[in-house]
Amino acid sequence: MINSPLNYTGNKFKLLQQIIPYLDGESESFVDIFGGSGLVALNTQYKKVLINDNNPVTIELLNYFKDNSAKHIFRDIDTIIEEYGFTDSYRNGLRGYTEERHEGLSRYNKEPFNRLKADYNNSPTIEKLFALIIFGFNHYIRYNSKGLFNVPVGKVDYSTSLRKKTEEYALALKSKDITITNLDFKDESLYTNEKALYYFDPPYLITQAPYNATWHDSDDQDLLNLLDNLNSRGVKFALSNVISSNGKENTRLIEWSKRYNLIYLDRKYLNSNYRKKNITIAQEVLICNYNKERKK
Repeated sequence: MINSPLNYTGNKFKLLQQIIPYLDGESESFVDIFGGSGLVALNTQYKKVLINDNNPVTIELLNYFKDNSAKHIFRDIDTIIEEYGFTDSYRNGLRGYTEERHEGLSRYNKEPFNRLKADYNNSPTIEKLFALIIFGFNHYIRYNSKGLFNVPVGKVDYSTSLRKKTEEYALALKSKDITITNLDFKDESLYTNEKALYYFDPPYLITQAPYNATWHDSDDQDLLNLLDNLNSRGVKFALSNVISSNGKENTRLIEWSKRYNLIYLDRKYLNSNYRKKNITIAQEVLICNYNKERKK
């Protein structure tokens, strides 16, 4: 499975091996409506895909990896590493850096990171953003209410493993016939191909991730209505969602899912640092309007 150097909130990498076999292989193309980093689309067997997301920053990142070779991206980031004085364990190893317990390389990179963050917020470029993602805490992408990038420094640098993910991700975005769009999920122009399989991984109504804060009850209902409409037109869809999370239930989704094929997935969310661990027990599901037989 292809992974991404972007730690996009809600990405499905840990569930791909469960999801992909159930995705219908008979449709002519694949449309990912809440695409994020596009990992589901990139790991399907489909050669023609459309990745959509309503976040323009996400779209800019996708196009950066799609339009540039890994060699070009490495050159961009290595220039920033040298200019700002970040650690470079890829070339120098870790022998020159004393990693403090629980802090990794953060004390070496905090000052360069804060300078880069200030420069990006003053004059944003996609290269600066990707560098901030690499050196930021948990590789998060987060902005405050004023639109300023506000992730603190992380513990790692542009390591061999992250470079490998960069190379694989950039290649994957060139291995298919990919269209990238920046539209709201309710935009009718997204649903003109009745021979495509439409995949939906929206924010989850009953979970507490910051990504879900802008998703409201009315959005959830609008999405279910949209899916019913697709079904009435004979268009295939698959929906990833959560029907229960830490004692909460999405009762409307549970009732609605009875019309379709419900597939239970197995995942625990573990958010941890050295001070505490927080395990979110959530019942993730895949809901399809076609035969749920596992595809080989």
